[in-house]
Amino acid sequence: MAEKITLSKEAIVLDKWSVAMSEELGGVVLLMFPAQGGDPIPFIMRPGQAVALGHDLQTFPEIRKPTVQ
Repeated sequence: MAEKITLSKEAIVLDKWSVAMSEELGGVVLLMFPAQGGDPIPFIMRPGQAVALGHDLQTFPEIRKPTVQ
């Protein structure tokens, strides 16, 4: 049975985020902590995807560079 997935244009305000390499998962784990509370949102990426995301965040003119707290 297939599950319907809908995408919406919602913005998430982040309180903080952290990133780590996980050898167990074989990728980079990005944890985003929403400012509204709730559980952290994990993203598991291949190293190449993480590099591309980091590059996009640094070069996109409308997004400020995130700071690690």
